[in-house]
Amino acid sequence: MTTPPPPLNGLRILDVGHEIGGPFCARLLARLGADVIKIEPPLGDPVRRRPPFRPGARAGESGALHLYVNEGKRGIVLDLAVPSGRALFLRLVEDADVVVENLGPRVLPGLGLDFTLLQSVNPRVVLTSISDYGDSGPYRDYHGGELALFAMGGHMYRSGTADRPPIQMGGHPAQVLVAINAAYATLAALRHQRQYGGQHVTCSVFESQVTSHAQAMVEISYYGAETGAGLPRGADGLRGVLARDGLAMVSAQEQQMARLAELVGAPREVGEANPMDRGEQRRQLAAYVEQWAAGQTRREVYEKSQRAHVPASYVADPADLLSSPQYAARGFIREVEHPDAGRVSIPGLPFQWLGAEPPMRPAPRLGEHTVEVLEAVGITRRAITQLTGAGVVA
Repeated sequence: MTTPPPPLNGLRILDVGHEIGGPFCARLLARLGADVIKIEPPLGDPVRRRPPFRPGARAGESGALHLYVNEGKRGIVLDLAVPSGRALFLRLVEDADVVVENLGPRVLPGLGLDFTLLQSVNPRVVLTSISDYGDSGPYRDYHGGELALFAMGGHMYRSGTADRPPIQMGGHPAQVLVAINAAYATLAALRHQRQYGGQHVTCSVFESQVTSHAQAMVEISYYGAETGAGLPRGADGLRGVLARDGLAMVSAQEQQMARLAELVGAPREVGEANPMDRGEQRRQLAAYVEQWAAGQTRREVYEKSQRAHVPASYVADPADLLSSPQYAARGFIREVEHPDAGRVSIPGLPFQWLGAEPPMRPAPRLGEHTVEVLEAVGITRRAITQLTGAGVVA
């Protein structure tokens, strides 16, 4: 039986994004088999300069975030600020299926590279644009950033505890979420493309933030206020517990309390459902849970609770994630050899399908594939040399 190719095999995508949102969207499509060409300015994508770096590695090539969001791509340097650079870009657009960008609503139009022009050279092209607040509305030209958009999107109001200032999630959840939304919108646009031609997809980080807690807005439409606001997280005492080597989480619902009580050695009556005094009952059970957990490791709390059919977890650090037997069993963490950064562990996609997957390939060095890509669209080696001397490509 012949193994089918990856789902997006044969598609060509131009990634003219920077930092995280656009490049991560393009990286998701690359992991589905698309040929993604990362187009960078002469100084490179600023994400290359984000620490941490591999000690002793060449500058701009070993940034951990760059290696992750740009895995699976080919890379060229092309200066879109000059006419000859824009002409080369349009030549690449002729053979592209998708252009992904997150430069801001005014940047490509300001360069004369708006969707109308892209469609004039390739009527089937899909342009996926990601911006902080979208390409219209009163906030269109406002600047966001991870912290600002996490707050503006309503997440910060619902994080932390009621008696302390709100907190921001670690990492880059706002950018990652909009990238995921942009990727699936791009796939829908490609389906649309078959029958109707090109499409301009616009994605807003601000709007994406609301999608994961939108039930609160629905609730306000019912009652005029969010009825659940103000309850301190963990007030029932059955969330965070300190194990011997760190923090574990136990979160039993009513139907699981009897099993939890038996697990931690609490009297039977403490685990029995008591809707008249549930708060006091849970506080009593929490005391037994805390005493029991203090003699366990984080993983023991997790494994023993799960075997008793009680929801539990532990606060995992990156080393825990890399050594997770679940990830290992599903092949989620992959290793790739980068010429500057060495062997790097990189997460794959959080789903699987029957068929071939594209091989892991390291994030491109700055301008690594410029000659290869331009020659493939008919630019001669002599012309490339002249463009390199003029600083248009590298």
